[in-house]
Amino acid sequence: MVPDDWQVTEVTDTADESGRVEAWEITLTRAADGVTVGVFLPKMAIESTAVACALTSTDEVIDVLMHRAVHPIYEPSLPETNPWQLSGEQARAAVLERVERCKRDHATVTTAVPKARTAAARKAADVLAPLKSHVRIDPVKAAATRLEHQRALLRADR
Repeated sequence: MVPDDWQVTEVTDTADESGRVEAWEITLTRAADGVTVGVFLPKMAIESTAVACALTSTDEVIDVLMHRAVHPIYEPSLPETNPWQLSGEQARAAVLERVERCKRDHATVTTAVPKARTAAARKAADVLAPLKSHVRIDPVKAAATRLEHQRALLRADR
């Protein structure tokens, strides 16, 4: 079976009902039949996912978040691993394995290819540009933040 092709077709700047949580509303469209999935993604999710899962780049985090959005369609009862119960290396391996499983067995998520003629015009038309430009993941800072969180969890368990 060939994995389904999903495309990120729209990203809209939004917020929650209170107006206090800035977010993006992301539309994913399955190429085969036009089925869409809407994803409400708080803007803080990129950095917090990087910290929790020991990811090292914005592109890597976006890939994880987009596949995390469609994977339950195919395996709704597959439990999600809690990255805080694992070391950074284990959390990273677990989340990347899950994305690879989704890509291999079920679905890939890509951005809709802009119809621009030049590479610069295609880059300017990238629907994920707002997410990519919102935060730059500093792997050293993310690792340090993860260690601080893990220390706090250990203290709380005592």
